Amino acid sequence: MRRYLAELVGTFFVVFLAAGTVVADVFLTHVRLADSFGPLGLVAAYGAGVAVAMAIVMPVSGGHLNPAISIAAYVSKRLSIQDTLGYVVAQLAGALIAGFLLRALAPKSAFDFASGGVPGLAAGISTLRGAGLETLLTFFVTFAFWAVCIDDRGHPRAAPAVVGLSVAAAGLVGVSFTGAAVNPARWFGPAVAGTHFASWIVWVAGPLLGALLGSLTYEVIFSPAPTEEEIEAAEEELEDDEDELAPVGSGAPASSFTGGQDAEIAQGLDEPVGEGDGT
Repeated sequence: MRRYLAELVGTFFVVFLAAGTVVADVFLTHVRLADSFGPLGLVAAYGAGVAVAMAIVMPVSGGHLNPAISIAAYVSKRLSIQDTLGYVVAQLAGALIAGFLLRALAPKSAFDFASGGVPGLAAGISTLRGAGLETLLTFFVTFAFWAVCIDDRGHPRAAPAVVGLSVAAAGLVGVSFTGAAVNPARWFGPAVAGTHFASWIVWVAGPLLGALLGSLTYEVIFSPAPTEEEIEAAEEELEDDEDELAPVGSGAPASSFTGGQDAEIAQGLDEPVGEGDGT
């Protein structure tokens, strides 16, 4: 339960900061007529939010903070089905809390104009193109996550910075086209709070497919091959299992498992018919 709570809190931080920056930017430019944060400010806030949230919760839960990452971890046999369900539910709950808290605290005009900070498609970007872009960007982020968080040879202490920078870098490419959510929870909370569900498949199917492809590609290409010691240990374990499953009495003489009378009967059956006392 502590792991699930950590994922809820971490995802709450990420979604609130990412969506809140969008709403704040709209408030500055359309209400106060001030300078905009610009794409660089938006992606910097998102990447920094991911880095800080991961640093907080990583010792407890591993710092997934993304349903696509958790589902990919289950598919690659890195996470049990129970923990996968717990993580995903917690992440979506944290996103919902962030979306509705932002709705309650932000000026209504700015929140409504920004649709709660939910990602959107730019003009000229079709649903298919948007989903493809989210897939590719999430592939990149997941690949980085696997390298520093999942791989035993990675550097966990650098993980928050590496993953946060990968999210920011992906945002520089995609923020102007799809919002570069790379996370279904980043879309889910603001979408529900702002009741804006247009082209939802872009930010659900895209990140899920990208995370699956990124994790499986890393597992195939970079996962270390088993060492000789591991192979020998597996062979010894297999031999032990075979010995335990061997039939009772295999390889032992029959006389050791039968009484004297059974041995005499067996001996009598070996004698040719017609020999003996003639009876």
